[in-house]
Amino acid sequence: MTPLQILEEICTEAIAAHLPFENPAPQYRWLLDRWNAITGPSGRRPTPPGLEFEEAYDDLGFPPRMARFHRQALAKLPQLLRAELPVQQLLFHDGDVLAALAAYQTNVFTDRLNQQIADNIPQGATVLELGGGAGLTTAKALRSGYLFTDVSTVFTRAAEQKFGVQTAILDINEDFAERADVVIAGNVLHNATHIGKTLERIHRAADLLLFTESTKDSAVTLTGMQFLLGPPTTRERIFLTADEWRAELTAAGFDTEPSSPDESGQQLFVARRSA
Repeated sequence: MTPLQILEEICTEAIAAHLPFENPAPQYRWLLDRWNAITGPSGRRPTPPGLEFEEAYDDLGFPPRMARFHRQALAKLPQLLRAELPVQQLLFHDGDVLAALAAYQTNVFTDRLNQQIADNIPQGATVLELGGGAGLTTAKALRSGYLFTDVSTVFTRAAEQKFGVQTAILDINEDFAERADVVIAGNVLHNATHIGKTLERIHRAADLLLFTESTKDSAVTLTGMQFLLGPPTTRERIFLTADEWRAELTAAGFDTEPSSPDESGQQLFVARRSA
């Protein structure tokens, strides 16, 4: 098995061992629905993973703190699902939000996809990055005429210090005045309250949109980082399928180029404003 398959099997077994599950916190009922959608009860007692867990994370290029966080999360799934234990207490235990989020995004899959974003930016184009976060996409795509944006000053200030780049506060759920030749977003757009309205805003802002997204649920994320997310408000799932993304892009006035997901279920979307 590949390292990702090892992690997926471990996390799927952890989910199954806790099903059926009673009385999740209201904000995590959607997450329990996704658990039930990917597996059923196993009848087994939950057991901690072996050393292959850390080895798989290491093989995928994640920093050690990510494996430590996820092992703790697997051991505390009932408390997390009932909101008796905030996931932030596990993920940000040392107070370093930037390092924790960078650990989640530092891996062979997102590194490859961020490079694909950078490779598709035309030479000399101005760039508007949405939801720059810990700056993993920025590090690949940075060039002159670059505007880094995020909804949090924690990330904009960090980007100013690290990259010396121009920054601005921008919420993808609100209208914005910023314009560029290209808009880029690394695993950000699923956070939109209303995908269609956010894509319409981007359509007004640029001729070319380059973004990466997960296009399927994963037992790995469903037992860890997705506890950071709130329930979807205008759709049933956090992550849209590739076909759903293409339909939303078409409705917003974009033409899309063919693309396929990688092993992790993530893929690059290249969307151009329709003529």
